[in-house]
Amino acid sequence: MMDLFKSSKDKWLCQCYTYLYMALSWSQSINLKKVCAEYRVGLWQCPQFLFLIMGVIIILAIMVTYIVASRYEEPEIASLAVLVLTAILFAIGNLIVRAFEQVALASKSKSEFISIMSHQLRSPLSAIKWQLNMLLQGQSPVNTPREYLETIMQQNERMIRSVNDLLEVNRIEDNDLILRPAEFSLKELTLKIINEYTSYASAYNVSVAFKDGENSMKVFADEERLRRVIEHLLDNAIRYSTNGGNISVNIEKQNDGKIVWKITDEGRGIPSAEQRRIFEKYFRSSDAARFQTAGSGVGLFIAKSIIKQSGGEIGFSSQESKGSTFWFVLPVKI
Repeated sequence: MMDLFKSSKDKWLCQCYTYLYMALSWSQSINLKKVCAEYRVGLWQCPQFLFLIMGVIIILAIMVTYIVASRYEEPEIASLAVLVLTAILFAIGNLIVRAFEQVALASKSKSEFISIMSHQLRSPLSAIKWQLNMLLQGQSPVNTPREYLETIMQQNERMIRSVNDLLEVNRIEDNDLILRPAEFSLKELTLKIINEYTSYASAYNVSVAFKDGENSMKVFADEERLRRVIEHLLDNAIRYSTNGGNISVNIEKQNDGKIVWKITDEGRGIPSAEQRRIFEKYFRSSDAARFQTAGSGVGLFIAKSIIKQSGGEIGFSSQESKGSTFWFVLPVKI
């Protein structure tokens, strides 16, 4: 390559080409796509890739500035070229900062996850250990052995649900969430879930009302996974209704042939500063810690992923101390 450049200036330009070639060769040697895939981020959110782009643009900026300055005597043209390239570098730098913000947020989420799951698994394990100790020592002045075993079963189910949630998050992140859609009545599924949660709602002094919809309205989705979505939204509405109140569930048909499922509560509401993170995995609002409500912080993340993969949308509106409304939209099968 050096033979193509006779003058000292051409040799300097050749060095820039050499550095550019080395940068591109380095990117191929480390397999950037594989590295970014391990981080579970796209190329334009991967720090290594963005650093490579920044380096390439810097080299190209030097080359273009040199070529423009050597061909044109007008300094305005060279200045304009430098200005444009500076703007591009600024934009790339902004992307790099955002990428590191994502890395920092992932690190924070990991810490939050460890804290949440430690609590979620420690509580049922402690309860199981206590119940087993009582059975082994024969100390059951009030409860019968069957009641102890029922408590152990409930705590065991609680741990299984937590582990299943983690497996579901892993499937979503690996794009391995498999849905088995079929036609079914959303109204019938909703009524069944509300009936199952009647005793649970009564314990919180909460009443759940269902506004009747058309029997003919059916959706095309994975019924088992949609059950999890509805159960989580209903469970949240009950748990965050700290002072009791009413919860209403409504199903409506839109003009575009889609069905809207909506739940409204009179609970604590979501602070406005936290609303943008409500569907992030491992995120729990400040009210969750304040009122000691159970949860692993992945329910809404899973719900959003299921609804989106089903071809629908999910969202919410909330006012602090007044309540919240969560909704999702799904395609209809008539």
